[in-house]
Amino acid sequence: MSRRVVLVTHSPSGGVLTVTNFIAQVLRRAEYDFDIVLLATSFHDNASVRLLSPATWIHGPRVKDECVHGVSVRHVGAFLTEFEFQRYRPRRVLTDLLNQYDLVQVVAGTPAWVAVAGDVRPPVCLFAATTIAQDRMSRLRQTTSWREVWLRWMTRLNTSVERRALKWVDCVLAESDYTRRLLASYLPLERLWLGPPGVDTNFFTPNTTYCADGYIIAVGRLSDPRKNTRLLLDAYAQIRQALPHAPKLVLAGRNGLSESDRDFAAVLGLTEHIETYLNVTDEQLRALYQQAAIFVLSSDEEGLGIVILEAMACGLPVVCTDCGGPATAITPGKTGLLSPVGDAGALATAMLSLLEQPVLRRQMGQAGRRRVEERFSIETAGQVYLDVYERLLMC
Repeated sequence: MSRRVVLVTHSPSGGVLTVTNFIAQVLRRAEYDFDIVLLATSFHDNASVRLLSPATWIHGPRVKDECVHGVSVRHVGAFLTEFEFQRYRPRRVLTDLLNQYDLVQVVAGTPAWVAVAGDVRPPVCLFAATTIAQDRMSRLRQTTSWREVWLRWMTRLNTSVERRALKWVDCVLAESDYTRRLLASYLPLERLWLGPPGVDTNFFTPNTTYCADGYIIAVGRLSDPRKNTRLLLDAYAQIRQALPHAPKLVLAGRNGLSESDRDFAAVLGLTEHIETYLNVTDEQLRALYQQAAIFVLSSDEEGLGIVILEAMACGLPVVCTDCGGPATAITPGKTGLLSPVGDAGALATAMLSLLEQPVLRRQMGQAGRRRVEERFSIETAGQVYLDVYERLLMC
């Protein structure tokens, strides 16, 4: 009899969506039946009961069939979705839906989301990248006045939800060694597995012709405070001072630089040396990787950084801040370089060392490609998930 898995997630974009798609590919190849449930995350969620919309008080949270990026999903609302902690609470309509499956896989950035499955009968598995406190550290530093007070209160409240949920969940798949260390004190180690996602190494491949004179590329949510794009701009300005004919900086993401970062780039005289690509397709992203010289990530914190794996699969050496999860993928000096978090000078020095050594760049890129093939392909990374599912379904 076919086993049915439901993937429960909260994001139709970004790294969480990428992980959801990865697990979906693993399940499809293993001939599991699966569906995707998308949870409410917005003040204005159209399937939810909203405090500020009396017309929604008549009905409870609803289930709506939708199409997201060409994929059919079941969108489930929440009660009083204006309040963040309400989005993590179980609700009957969601519990009844999840009880129709043999296994529930929650795919989330932080563990609090698994609380929505607190009342279900099937085994519940969680994929998580970080904790709420770690995820919000950068944003809290940049938030002022009453917004900071509100965010700190929400963070504290949601952290308690997170820790209670980790006590009962059947299994947690940690995105990286860093994630596993963050969560190790909240649940027994036999329920905590290392489960980094994989990337399609048949799709993300090196260019057939080596590009010795490529640009510097950064990919991600460019306006997210956690990505610390300003650090990258500062480092790139230092590179241009040391190397006047330095290659351009290419930025790719769902959104562009924040207004303050655009102003910062202008003050540094970088505007004409930066190209930005928004909402690129997978094919366009692959082409951008393939024409680059190095990949750089300047984050303050990352659960892993799937874009790192994609870049390595395309044969790029990686320069990254030592911000937690990336160390799971990057072997310093072999597949890339790690620099201290928040240190623009060190990041610039690491980038310069590779820009000035094309032979080393190529060697690191080749080593990175081998690393991804051996450890982070869909087949290899996905086997961990299948092993966990078999174990839970046999209990």
